[in-house]
Amino acid sequence: MYGRYTQDLGTFAKDEAARLRLQQGNGEGGTPQPRRPSELLEYTQGRCAPCRVCALQCQRFLISKVGEDWVFLILLGLVMALVSWAMDFAIATCLQAQKWMYGGLDTNVLLQYLAWVTYPTVLITFSAGFTQILAPQAVGSGIPEMKTILRGVVLKEYLTLKTFVAKVIGLTCALGSGMPLGKEVRAVPGAGRAGGWGAPSSAPPLCPQGPFVHIASMCAALLSRFLSLFGGIYKNEARNIEMLAAACAVGVGCCFAAPIGGVLFSIEVTSTFFAVRNYWRGFFAATFSAFIFRVLAVWNKDEETITALFKTRFRLDFPFDLQELPAFAVIGIASGFGGALFVYLNRKIVQFMRRQKTINRFLMKKRLLFPALVTVLISTLTFPPGFGQFMAGQLTQKDTLVTLFDNQTWAKQGFSDEFEYLGILEAWRHPRSNVFVTLVVFILMKFWMSALATTIPVPCGAFMPVFVIGAAFGRLVGESMAAWFPDGIHTDSNTYRIVPGGYAVVGAAALSGAVTHTVSTAVIVFELTGQISHILPVMIAVILANAVAQSLQPSLYDSIIRIKKLPYLPELGWGHHEKYNVRVEDIMVRDIHYVTLNCKYRDLQHVLHSTKMKSLPLVESDESMILLGSIERAQVGALLCHQLSPQRRLQALRQKALAEDGHRLSDASIRFQISTEASSGAHAAPRKPLKPALKRVPSGLAETPQGDTADHTGIALRSLFCANTAAEPTE
Repeated sequence: MYGRYTQDLGTFAKDEAARLRLQQGNGEGGTPQPRRPSELLEYTQGRCAPCRVCALQCQRFLISKVGEDWVFLILLGLVMALVSWAMDFAIATCLQAQKWMYGGLDTNVLLQYLAWVTYPTVLITFSAGFTQILAPQAVGSGIPEMKTILRGVVLKEYLTLKTFVAKVIGLTCALGSGMPLGKEVRAVPGAGRAGGWGAPSSAPPLCPQGPFVHIASMCAALLSRFLSLFGGIYKNEARNIEMLAAACAVGVGCCFAAPIGGVLFSIEVTSTFFAVRNYWRGFFAATFSAFIFRVLAVWNKDEETITALFKTRFRLDFPFDLQELPAFAVIGIASGFGGALFVYLNRKIVQFMRRQKTINRFLMKKRLLFPALVTVLISTLTFPPGFGQFMAGQLTQKDTLVTLFDNQTWAKQGFSDEFEYLGILEAWRHPRSNVFVTLVVFILMKFWMSALATTIPVPCGAFMPVFVIGAAFGRLVGESMAAWFPDGIHTDSNTYRIVPGGYAVVGAAALSGAVTHTVSTAVIVFELTGQISHILPVMIAVILANAVAQSLQPSLYDSIIRIKKLPYLPELGWGHHEKYNVRVEDIMVRDIHYVTLNCKYRDLQHVLHSTKMKSLPLVESDESMILLGSIERAQVGALLCHQLSPQRRLQALRQKALAEDGHRLSDASIRFQISTEASSGAHAAPRKPLKPALKRVPSGLAETPQGDTADHTGIALRSLFCANTAAEPTE
């Protein structure tokens, strides 16, 4: 009463719980009566009763000591690591098969071309057909749907086992084809060339983070559903949403072996308001999953130890000069425009396919034709003996990033001879052009090919293709700076040569951040490369890229949400700050039509004809205006059609006829009873047998007066909305 608490709320709750337990444990006489818990009674039946009871008690002990959250997150991280590793193994096998086919046909260029084009076309067509038949919800990235689900919207069939199977198999086939859909750009076909670019890479292939966010969310939903069979907190809808938020972090962290960047990226991409209590869940699950994923790579002898996926060796004593910061800022601004252009181009391609009625109708009938045509086009352009030789088309995406992050300078230096291309770097050298032409052609071709390939109806992601394009653009700027300052930048009588690989790291983070509208791509880059020497240039470029991109276009995921017309409120862009002062009452419709429980058929018809709203509010009465819920317009129409159908009318006529016949019989019996009692001279009231006789009349609407028809219509309409109208009196 005076604003003080006598004890802490937690202490009071513990004392109260202990008192209740003691009170329940004591019998009527005050002596404790040991008894078996009621939830264990169902396990005391049958042969295996002791084993069941022991297992349940062990489960309770484990949960009470470890906690349900820890067990769930460990299981989630373990499952995702195993799924990611198995998918990488299958994808690497598919790419190795294409390499073997291409290398075995090196005597005939035509057969090489057929193998180069046919192999990805078959895999992409199978992926599109399998996904379309089993679960069309598995198409695309999955992050736009997860953004919608985490805001409370229920999307059916998006987190089911069927969708999980379709996503995993479809994504494996799509990435195994070598299309720019989030992983390998092309297989490694140059086997048999000594010292060439045919040496297989030992590192695991890169999986797209968008589909892996969806896969991790489906794993979390399925695990929650499985653990809810044993009771516990996973029957709670709010707890399931919290676990989905942690699963999004696991998807990114397991994909790149970058748990810190994965958690931050998942928060930026999927959450508008993030509960801090989920922070440790995301970090724990993502770290455990990334650790198991890298341990499996070491166990499979793909790696010697746990290292970064794209380990760089930039100099640490003087990584960059302050005079290079304007160049890094230019990379950020240009990446902002490039990211906005990528989102715009992707959306325009989809809208063009939808607005062309003839093309859309034809592709709806031939669903597998569009993926096949796009695959044939991209495979033809990347064919190494053809146009692909001008854009390093023979390199895998892993090898492309390794070469772009290389420490050495490819352009001619002023105090040294021309750089000697060795190993996989040979793919960037062409005898008829220099490295600048190759990089420009690579950027332009991969830009529109990636925007087109991400529209294919298969499970795919767009982050890694954009990441590679940004790295190529940064490398182009770095090589240009190295050519502009061939002797390096002089500071205090010391000469430090420009490192174009650092520019590639900055460009990769900037362009991917501009497309996704995130800043956490900087952290992902640091974890991917294993160095934070370029932390200042990366942060400057990412922030500038986000500033430019957010003022021009929505993020790629918000653009897909708008295309799919998912129920989602987008963020207010730049130049719309005055809309923060808009209140709900300024945009609400005040004169709204509603349905009451006592409305008549005429009132309901008037509401349906006077408004085109898809949902009608249901209130208790015109006086109270208490909102009971809402009912869809289509559902009201269906219920009315059912209530007033010809079959129901015939049934009502039959009941009316039967009621009239029964009423005549009971009227005759009533008159007979009254007349006999009156003729016998009985002094008892002649009305007494009338009431029970009238109760035996069948309850129908046969003899209903005309004035009561409206009441029966109201009762019938009330039965459309209320489930317990059968208990109401028919009077």
